[in-house]
Amino acid sequence: MQLRLLDILADPDNPEIWPLKIKILKSEKRERKKYPLPHQETGLYCKFYCAKNQAYLVDNPLQDNEKTKSENQIKEIAKLEDCRSCFELEIIDAIIYHNNGEALKFFIVDREIPVMYPNDLRDKKQEESFFKRYPDALEKLE
Repeated sequence: MQLRLLDILADPDNPEIWPLKIKILKSEKRERKKYPLPHQETGLYCKFYCAKNQAYLVDNPLQDNEKTKSENQIKEIAKLEDCRSCFELEIIDAIIYHNNGEALKFFIVDREIPVMYPNDLRDKKQEESFFKRYPDALEKLE
């Protein structure tokens, strides 16, 4: 999984909960021969949210008046070179989560695959297996 996926991932039970946070447990750098074209509005690979710098690329996200930030504001957040280094980071294992004023809710990234099922479809055995490999993974999540 690539970090830029957090630009669009949301809680499947509560899609308005976005962006999600991530705690990377295992990753590796992978050389890429090709890069995607930058998004037309932002000039970056992400359109709405830069997870690497934890910054919105739009004003009023998820609202009717959502608008891409100005070119100067976006340059303060990230440059295309930052996107390329982010694009080369492959997340192997991680916890994707949110704490929306309620109890912590998490999803796992297991062997590069984000496992983000609604509550009633979650695979407890897969999650248990994951937490055997990373017993302290849920500690210190904000």
